[in-house]
Amino acid sequence: MTNEHSSNETSPESLELTDNDSVLEIVWEDSHKSRHRLDVLRAACPCAMCQGHSPSQSLNLKPEQFPGVKLSDLAPVGRYAYHIVWSDGHDTGIYTLKMLREMENSA
Repeated sequence: MTNEHSSNETSPESLELTDNDSVLEIVWEDSHKSRHRLDVLRAACPCAMCQGHSPSQSLNLKPEQFPGVKLSDLAPVGRYAYHIVWSDGHDTGIYTLKMLREMENSA
């Protein structure tokens, strides 16, 4: 199988929940490892409902608003993103690989 990504794009090699299912750990094809606390990911939800269509419409969500939040489902969207369903019922966020790669490690 050939790699169809350009050299500055990489895909996840593995995704795993760690730290009592409170951290999503992503190991990328280039061996880089990202660790994201789920409460931070939930607060960073990129959907229009959470972020608004302009900065003035943003809900300005904070991780402390989501204590104990869990992943209910995580599914790939093509080869560019993941759709996450959260334990609080929220399910409209599409987290791009670029976003997940560029977010600072939060765990």
